[in-house]
Amino acid sequence: MKKILSLITAFLMLLSLSFAEEADDPAVVRVGSVTYTKSQVQSALQSDLDFSELVGGVYLTEEEKAEQRDAAIERFVTAGLIQCKLKDAGKNDFTPEEENSLKEAARNSYEQYWQGIWEKAQESEEKFTEDQVTEFMEEAGYTPEAFYEEYKATERRYRAIELFCPKLIISDDMVREYYENQFLNPDRERYENNLDLYEEEILARGNESFWTPAGYRAIKQILLNYPDKVTKSLKSERARYNAAGNKVAAALQDVAFAGITAEGWEDMTAPRKAYEEALAEAQAAYQDLIQKRQERTEPLIRSAIEAIRSEYEADGDFDALIRKYGADTNTQNLAGGGYPVHPESKNWSEEFLTAASALQKPGDISEPVYTDIGIHILYYASDIPAGEHELTDSEKETLKESAAWYYQGVELGKLAEEWKQEYEIEIHPELLD
Repeated sequence: MKKILSLITAFLMLLSLSFAEEADDPAVVRVGSVTYTKSQVQSALQSDLDFSELVGGVYLTEEEKAEQRDAAIERFVTAGLIQCKLKDAGKNDFTPEEENSLKEAARNSYEQYWQGIWEKAQESEEKFTEDQVTEFMEEAGYTPEAFYEEYKATERRYRAIELFCPKLIISDDMVREYYENQFLNPDRERYENNLDLYEEEILARGNESFWTPAGYRAIKQILLNYPDKVTKSLKSERARYNAAGNKVAAALQDVAFAGITAEGWEDMTAPRKAYEEALAEAQAAYQDLIQKRQERTEPLIRSAIEAIRSEYEADGDFDALIRKYGADTNTQNLAGGGYPVHPESKNWSEEFLTAASALQKPGDISEPVYTDIGIHILYYASDIPAGEHELTDSEKETLKESAAWYYQGVELGKLAEEWKQEYEIEIHPELLD
């Protein structure tokens, strides 16, 4: 349900509202007595563009960027109209208690965003300091003060809804239509016939989709490490394989150079032959490595495999066996229900995928599967239902709240169109970069 929650608050990160105007920061939007400067609108517009390109995974055309610019300006016009109407109603200001509450909420949100970016930074190969994360947040406009302004803008929007369109009744059909249009249908169109994109955007990144392609099953595993004795005994085989890999890289470089300098196809014969021979040698070295690794491992783990099978047949508690024997205690391998595996997936090794796909029914376990990661005992936990995501009761409540907020926003937008006749509006899109 992360998508629904993110849409509830998405616009928070797209507005930066205050009223200061300086000579080098001219007004781009004026609505009555409310002013938004170039730096404010430009910051929001850049957030829009970054968000769209991040979600879409493509760079926008100039025409699309112009549409985003116009949408950002229109959003500021609406925000200005809301403030004007609230001022007229005497509801625009905040008490000291309300300001303190909003500042605390904003500070908590800032710290959560900071922590999220910090955790992502630690996953990078580069080293980032806390000061660098803070600097990145500030450059992106995500300061405590910006969060505070955004929270005030949200509160004003709530006030406007309560004052001017509080009696909107949200039916089940409206909630369903909102869910389909905002979540279900976009995911279905994006992933139904594109397994690679689904695995890249949803599975690999740990994101959420409201549509699941057909053919997935949940696989759990007991992962055993190769014995140190075996690893140490393969020193010469691994050295041979590494040397063969270096030879392949050098031969490939020769092919590339020949492709630049060759006057005819016949000039490519010798380097191509050398590359093919080097590749065959590397493949043979790898096959020798994995064959000897398996041969030397099997006698050492036979008793453990027999114990696992015996205990599973006795009580069928595979999770207990994972905790007792396995090196993979990832939450998804236990409480998460297992890893989503599809016969056409590219996320798993050939050996793993073949063994997982060969299991006949939920409850089956595999023979030992040998990969470069370790020795796997696979367990067919369940089939993963294809199609529409089944919402939990908690998700349904969140969806209903999100739909109410959405439809109230639509009504508020309609009112804002009417309010445009009541106030002088001035915009200068030409000032934006």
